Amino acid sequence: MERKPFLDRKTWKMHAILELAKKKTVIFDGAMGTMLMAAGLKAGESPELWNIEKPALIVDIHRKYFEAGSDVVHTNTFGANAIKLADRGLSDKMETINRQAAKLAREACPDGKFVAGDIGPTGKLLQPLGDLAVEEAEEGFFKQAQALLKGGVDLLSIETMFSLEEALAALRAAKRLGDVLVIAALTFKRTKKGFFTMMGEGVSQAVSAFERAGADVIASNCSLGSRDMIDLTKEFRAYTRKPLLIQPNAGKPVTQKGVTSYQQTPDEFSRDAKEIKEAGAEMIGGCCGTTPEFIRALAQTLGDLP
Repeated sequence: MERKPFLDRKTWKMHAILELAKKKTVIFDGAMGTMLMAAGLKAGESPELWNIEKPALIVDIHRKYFEAGSDVVHTNTFGANAIKLADRGLSDKMETINRQAAKLAREACPDGKFVAGDIGPTGKLLQPLGDLAVEEAEEGFFKQAQALLKGGVDLLSIETMFSLEEALAALRAAKRLGDVLVIAALTFKRTKKGFFTMMGEGVSQAVSAFERAGADVIASNCSLGSRDMIDLTKEFRAYTRKPLLIQPNAGKPVTQKGVTSYQQTPDEFSRDAKEIKEAGAEMIGGCCGTTPEFIRALAQTLGDLP
């Protein structure tokens, strides 16, 4: 497969995070959920509610990631769209949760660093496979994105989408809010025939759709460990000149006696991240199983690389 040259960075949308990416690898944070579970979050609890109930803990997690070397942290709002919150009877708290989450991340954010408003999936299947209308999903994403921007985020990050159609609904919603930088990510599985989403969409299809819809940064996170993400990054770079953000898991999950853990070490993760960088990613962070120790190793390995 022919590899496209890197984007001519002079053509990037003028945004401080993209200006930073001209000078160095932009380091994102690691997992929020992993940190919350270590702090005592129980199965079935809403992690987003901790923005209200345990704000000092959330600020501390953000601060630890910044201290480890993150240039960007995500708000604790992965499941904070009204549709997802409704599953726990919290839809009426959507705006409060998102604005508070943005405020907490902003409180921890040093000068020259960034806060990304985290937008995750609804947890529902879109019609005709499920009951959720795409228009309803888009409106839910719009209201969440609006609340995050009111709270003070610098950009919006659409994460862990298993469906291209749902990711595009979130991207359209974010772009309705005007001149805001938007990262659009899909989650892929590796198969014998290549990389595909749960809904069967391939990399070239996803990239073309994201570019047409106006994504400023194209990304992938979750499901795959850092070794597989190397090859996925190469495939992304073959199809796009947009900036790339890659956020692998800490290896493959291992479940013993009902408890899931990740066995990869921070050093192993950072060594793979160097290859991800060489494959074409300008921005790198971590997903499930990664902690500030992973980000510290990542920053030490990549922090000064242009």
